[in-house]
Amino acid sequence: MKIAKILSVTVLATGLGLAGVFAGPNTTQAEAKSTLKTFPKSFRHNWYESAGKRGNAIKITAKKASMRYDTNTEFTQFQLHARKLPIHKIKNTNKWSWMYATKHHGTIHIKPWGTMQTLPLEGSYRVKTKTYKNHKIKVLQNVSGGQVNESYYTTKKLASHFNK
Repeated sequence: MKIAKILSVTVLATGLGLAGVFAGPNTTQAEAKSTLKTFPKSFRHNWYESAGKRGNAIKITAKKASMRYDTNTEFTQFQLHARKLPIHKIKNTNKWSWMYATKHHGTIHIKPWGTMQTLPLEGSYRVKTKTYKNHKIKVLQNVSGGQVNESYYTTKKLASHFNK
């Protein structure tokens, strides 16, 4: 009797295991069908990499991103545009101030609209939190290959403290 129960439980478990393998959910990532229409709310802020009037900074709103880079005093503004993926060759190359963004593995990847120009803002970004004087602060990180290239903070004071 005991052998019959053990044998039936083993057969049942094996059968359920195989059924789970064949009928289980598909674990492949679903591809995005279009680019982002707006930046996530956690990204919308003024971000500073260094203090001072000429420090690197990024201003992100719902549909715009502006960047001050390489000791420039003015911000260069880029419009976020949503398009279906994949993005094919662009016919009108006059759209130099456009960009698009996609979500990819927990990051937002920003790219310029055309291939004729470079965009200092281009890259993968994520928002994380750090503890500073027992308070949680947001940090915008530019990441590639699992490494943090640059960190941007919500105030110039925090940026000068962390990016010495």
